[in-house]
Amino acid sequence: MPQSGARGFAVVDFETTGLVPERGDRAIEIGMTLLAPDGTIEHEDETLIHVSRDLGPQHVHHIRAADLRHAPEFDGIARQLRDYLAGRVFVAHNVAFDSRVLRSEYARLGYDIPVRGTSSASSALSASSALSASPRNSVARNSATHSSTTLCTMRLGGKLLGVRSLAACCNRFGIGNPDAHSALSDAHATALLLREYMRMIPDWPGWNAHLDAAERAIWPRIGEDMVRWTPRPTHTDTGSTFTDNPFTDNPFTDEPIPITERQIAGRVENVGNRSSVGPAGTAHTQTTPTPPPRLREGDRIVLTGSMSQRRSDWIDDLSAVGIVVWPSVTKKVRLVVAADVDSESTKARKARDYGIPIVSERWLKTAIENGVDA
Repeated sequence: MPQSGARGFAVVDFETTGLVPERGDRAIEIGMTLLAPDGTIEHEDETLIHVSRDLGPQHVHHIRAADLRHAPEFDGIARQLRDYLAGRVFVAHNVAFDSRVLRSEYARLGYDIPVRGTSSASSALSASSALSASPRNSVARNSATHSSTTLCTMRLGGKLLGVRSLAACCNRFGIGNPDAHSALSDAHATALLLREYMRMIPDWPGWNAHLDAAERAIWPRIGEDMVRWTPRPTHTDTGSTFTDNPFTDNPFTDEPIPITERQIAGRVENVGNRSSVGPAGTAHTQTTPTPPPRLREGDRIVLTGSMSQRRSDWIDDLSAVGIVVWPSVTKKVRLVVAADVDSESTKARKARDYGIPIVSERWLKTAIENGVDA
């Protein structure tokens, strides 16, 4: 069994705007389950992460721009996240991806962190020896030199179970994941999966090798201020969403974590106004321009976001009624059609600056059905 003196494991899942953080995709939610070396769950936490851009495949992660309006930016969670992760093995289902997301977010702040997913393949290869005729002896022989600070439950699943997807791995053990593609739900399911692997190969020396490596890893000091984490609205206890105490405790230090003015502002919505976030993260309100009653032939329309209907189909439908799909927002554009009308994509922000209405796909569909003026 893993050594009792180590700090343990941090099982992490991100929801993101896309699959390539090196090209600008961002983390928009993190969920985390912390395990003791023996697999006991010690703590769980989650937060949405505010980004000023389009949110990508919202049909997958179901996060709306309005959900992020008062969430902390990554710099506001970076220090507490470091407190959670330092000294622990970083675990994820596809650790190569989640570690890249984490490294990219810290790199934006100028930090190089000791979390890399490149060694997870050798870890999984070691675990595959558990399927051999002499499982524990083989694992011991093959894992002696593995000292990665990360573990990949997906690759371990491929070797131990013959399946790789989170759903398939969890099904083997009857592990439920009722809110799949929610970061905390996925992290919790992955943590339970890791615990099952620990029971399958309890004497694998790789457990202690990873724990030792994580303990030795040196994390940078994070200078950014901490702010309170903000879970999805659906994960918040509606009976306790606002308290008189504007602080919450960090479970691993005595340091209080303040709620920002933006988060406090998020407790109250201004009726008739759309609240948005300025460049410094301060809350302000902005009236929503009223869309035109009808479209006219020759109107220029800009599309933004990952829409439910293929963009090429929208272009065909609009061209058929004389509407021009324009590539960028200019003052001559009449409408911006967004997958999410609260989007903070570059196009949506420019439209608000110019006072151009932002409408939904449903609005556009109805407008086309109602006819276009010549």
